[in-house]
Amino acid sequence: MQNRLGASLLAFVAGLILGVVGTFNHRGVIGVGGTDLPWGIVVSVLGAACFLFGCRLYSGSRVVTLAGTLGLLIPIFVFSFEGPGGSVVIVQDTLGRVWDFVPALIAVGVLAWPRLPAQSPRADSLN
Repeated sequence: MQNRLGASLLAFVAGLILGVVGTFNHRGVIGVGGTDLPWGIVVSVLGAACFLFGCRLYSGSRVVTLAGTLGLLIPIFVFSFEGPGGSVVIVQDTLGRVWDFVPALIAVGVLAWPRLPAQSPRADSLN
């Protein structure tokens, strides 16, 4: 129980860091041949997906994955609103909406994924 609590706390803190970094990074673009390629959203969404899949695969627990998901989604939720001075970090355009919704959809898929049964030793020896 103590091991799961520690892993959940670590996943939550790592999710918070990833959520803040992804939020401020998702608008990054690079100009190539007169067009802007949105590298920031690609890296942010891939980072979120790898983090959530990694939490689930490494821990095998939905509790640890849920803690990481909450850590990831809380900064996205907070920075989606207008600040006290009227500034907005996540602008509600295409990139902002992708960053708002895609990590949440990935989290739902990762959390809902069924636990796969362990392979029997016999199945391994046949290959």
